[in-house]
Formats: sequence, C-alpha cells, structure tokens
Amino acid sequence: MKINHKESIDDFGNQFAIGSNIDDYWGSNEMLMDIVSPFDLKNIENKIIMEVGSGSGRIIKNLLKYNPKQIIAIEPSKAIDVAKKNNLKHLEKINFLNIKGEDIKFENELDYVFSLGVIHHIPNGNVVCKRIFQSLKPNGKFLIWLYGHEGNELYLLVFNNLRRLSRLIPDFFLRFFCYFLNLLASIYILFCFVIKLPMKDYMLNVFRKCSFKKRNYIIFDQLNPSFSKYYKKLEVEELLKDSGFKKIKIYNRHNYSWFAIAEK
Repeated sequence: MKINHKESIDDFGNQFAIGSNIDDYWGSNEMLMDIVSPFDLKNIENKIIMEVGSGSGRIIKNLLKYNPKQIIAIEPSKAIDVAKKNNLKHLEKINFLNIKGEDIKFENELDYVFSLGVIHHIPNGNVVCKRIFQSLKPNGKFLIWLYGHEGNELYLLVFNNLRRLSRLIPDFFLRFFCYFLNLLASIYILFCFVIKLPMKDYMLNVFRKCSFKKRNYIIFDQLNPSFSKYYKKLEVEELLKDSGFKKIKIYNRHNYSWFAIAEK
C-alpha cells in the first residue's frame, strides 16, 4: 500500500486535536533535556531557531524557557492551532507556518533547527533535511531525534505486523485497544526491574515516568501513523550527509533511538 504525506499529516492533525495537553513528564523540560543530551539548550539564548513538526507545541513550550530571539514553528496539520493555544503567552516570539517541511524556503537565516520525533514519519524525509540544511547559517546546527532500528528488533517484529491492522481501526476503538496494551506494559515495567528485557532502559527511564494517560497516548502514537521508519545508525549518517552536513555526531538514546547533532 502506497502511503502519501497527506495521510501522515491528517493522522497527526487528528491525534493532536484530541491529545492536546502538554503536561506530565511527556511535556516537561526534563524530557526535552533527555532527548537532546548532550546538547546544552542554553546555547539557543538570543538565537533564531526553528522547529520542524511542532505538533501540539510541547517542544516549543520548553525551548522558550531558554530565551531564544525567535522561534519559527513549522506544522502542516490542523494541530498548529493546538500549538498556538498551548503557547498563547509567547505568540509575539513565535512565527507559526502552516506548511510542510518540504516547503521551507529560508536560506542561511537560522542558528539552530530542531526536529524531534518527526522525520521518521515523513516518507520523503531526505527532502525535508535538505531544506533544513539550506535554512541554516554557516556553522548552524540541526538537532534531530529518530526512532532507532538497533535494539528494537523484537519490538518491530510485533508492532510492524500489528500496525498493519491498527491503521485500519477507527481512532475511537484503537484508543480502547491501546488502553489494554497499556495495562500489559505496566506489568512489563515491573518485570524490567528484575529481568533484562528488550527496551528495559527506555521502559524504566522514559515510559515509566509518564502518567498512565500519557502512556496511552504514546502507544497510540506508535500504532496510528500511516508511516513510520526505524533508522539504523548508518542510515542516520547517510541521511544527514546526503543533505549536505559534514560534521555529524550521533548518540544512542536509551538503546532504542538516535539523537544527532549535524553542523553546516
């Protein structure tokens, strides 16, 4: 089945319209720091930055705490209205653009670009990364977080097949199914305390810190998207090199995902 970008945009637009709250550990500055470690977020003070794929605005909310000069928020779906609502007190500092990443037109204007948990849902993510490269000033940095393949082999074996069915289920019923999986995940977390199980690091250091409600949301986020790619480390490096980046540092996050800092 061919997946187009419009389907992915609609998926997340509908998802963020319902899951609009950005509270809990999931929406915290603590989680953002964990995602971008070892990057020091203090570096963005008085800088012009952009986030590609702003969703409900949870990353923007925390980036604002580091006093950037301006934030450009790229969000192609109707979730852009949710992101605005969640950042009402700072709208004078944020330029919201309701466009796709492929349509970014900036040229050598930005100091930092963030795209955290987004590119792996875009079928032509390589095009977006090239637009990001063009938008950065010389020596500007791109900070990207992607699903990883290494360490997730068993998970992918189960969920990639499950996703074939979950994509066809109406969202209302899928949320009930996620509730059931969430109960199983809670039991799995308990076993992770005493046994070395797949994704133990992630389950104990990220997933467990979220409320039960947000865990439901995270599971739904895994089963609902029309397109998800789990990158091997080599693929992350190739993606960034092909986009024009020369200086690339890639870090493994909790043995399940990749965070990279790429400099123009």
